[in-house]
Amino acid sequence: MSYIKKLVMKGFKSFPKETEISFDKSMNVVVGPNGSGKSNIVDALCFVLGRLSIKSMRAAKSANLIFAGTKEYRPLNEASVKLFFDNSDKKFSLESKEIAIERFVRNNGQSIYKINNETKSRQEVLELLAQAGIDPYGFN
Repeated sequence: MSYIKKLVMKGFKSFPKETEISFDKSMNVVVGPNGSGKSNIVDALCFVLGRLSIKSMRAAKSANLIFAGTKEYRPLNEASVKLFFDNSDKKFSLESKEIAIERFVRNNGQSIYKINNETKSRQEVLELLAQAGIDPYGFN
């Protein structure tokens, strides 16, 4: 069974610096006080899996997914989320033992998708995820 190994966010919503969250095969829990970014982690997962509805990620437009800046950090021009899957069971058709899916969004709203650092279309990402039974709108 494929599982998420780690999630890496940079410039996504409340995460200006590169932030990495590691997961393991067992149950994983994200806890913290109100305003600490728990919901933004879920939004990042939906984003990288190819969800198109920006409103379902609690933003009015795609530019709102990009870190807007604070007194300590300047606003950014793009955001990225990268998701690493374990593929040792070969659920995905690629030969790699680890699959990396990445999505960028720019200020102009343009999204760029990558699989193992190669630029791909959203449809190609969705087809790859479907091989492991992963749906960007489902409960996986």
